[in-house]
Amino acid sequence: MRRFIVVLLAFTLFGGLAVAQDAIRLGVNLELSGRFAVLGGTSLEGVEAAHLQNPTINGLPVELSVCDNASTVEGSVACANRFIDEGVLAVIGPISTTHAIPAAEALQDAGVIMISNGSTNPATTQVGDHIFRMTYTDDYQGRLAARYLAEDRGFERVAIFRQQDDDYSFGLANFFDEEFRNLGGDTIMLDYVSFTVDFSSQVNDLQGFSPDGFYFSGFCAEGASLIPLLRNQGYDQLVIGADAADDSQCPEAGGAAFDGFMFTGFGTAEVLEGEAAERATEFGEFFRENMPQATDFNGWTLSGADSFNAIQAAIETADSTDSDEVLAALQALDMFPGVSGDITYMGTDGTPADRMIAFFELAVPGADGAGWDVNELFGISTVGAE
Repeated sequence: MRRFIVVLLAFTLFGGLAVAQDAIRLGVNLELSGRFAVLGGTSLEGVEAAHLQNPTINGLPVELSVCDNASTVEGSVACANRFIDEGVLAVIGPISTTHAIPAAEALQDAGVIMISNGSTNPATTQVGDHIFRMTYTDDYQGRLAARYLAEDRGFERVAIFRQQDDDYSFGLANFFDEEFRNLGGDTIMLDYVSFTVDFSSQVNDLQGFSPDGFYFSGFCAEGASLIPLLRNQGYDQLVIGADAADDSQCPEAGGAAFDGFMFTGFGTAEVLEGEAAERATEFGEFFRENMPQATDFNGWTLSGADSFNAIQAAIETADSTDSDEVLAALQALDMFPGVSGDITYMGTDGTPADRMIAFFELAVPGADGAGWDVNELFGISTVGAE
């Protein structure tokens, strides 16, 4: 109910004369319904918590215009166009690469800054100089997972599940595949499309391959059906996913089949170091105290918060709400102390110079009667992953 009220308020304020002309308006283009609603909702809560911490910038109130893109390309572009009409200074989101790239194209053409808190495909920031991300990229994430399975786990054969109609999943799977093969491994690519619930044909294609493990580059909307089927068919090998699997849909819908499932994602306080870990911990304490209705606190929360924080830092540095001046300040951002780690855009294509990727493992059931737990195992800097 709270999130509905926030979205309705945004429509009401920006649709009439109630908006103060001396406010800083930021658009939030997220997947709040549809397949990616959990990830989008968690991201929004991070943005809202950061906004609670800093409701004004340089003495001006900050207003969030929240738009639900409904986990669709059409919705994402419609939100982007709405923000252009509203004259927002910058936009946070979308999380999905498939949604982020077309939204970025519209915003770039209009000269509006955008920070995607979740798009990891390298092509996103190549759209133009107004487009940024808060994440690492999939050439890091996919290759890092491949090296982990080949070098640390000694796997020689891996089956890859790839969603054909999603830019994120398709690109990530290809990066993993290329790296694993370069390391001497053998792979089989098993393709599917969004909304697949019956993976029988893909599992049948595994016969005779005998994988040491699996790489899943997709989302929990499909993974919650796939992983239980694998287990029911006798495949008890390790399955490792990526940041899209940092979603409660996996353990809640897939149950015990996800016990031991691993995934890569944003590093949180457990693997961040020094002052960065302290900032993440302090933000977590603020979040839990001020967002009691929230169900998750994870990397999506942190990336949402830091997307807001980076825009705030650029506005403060520019001491202006002029779009060109804020853009220049964002492009010059260097070692900004974010809650997800230090953020540097200086000298980059809009991708932070250094991000911490963590490896997580699900425990189903969790400890002390919990339905499930997420255990953060270790983190690796993207600088060290090159």
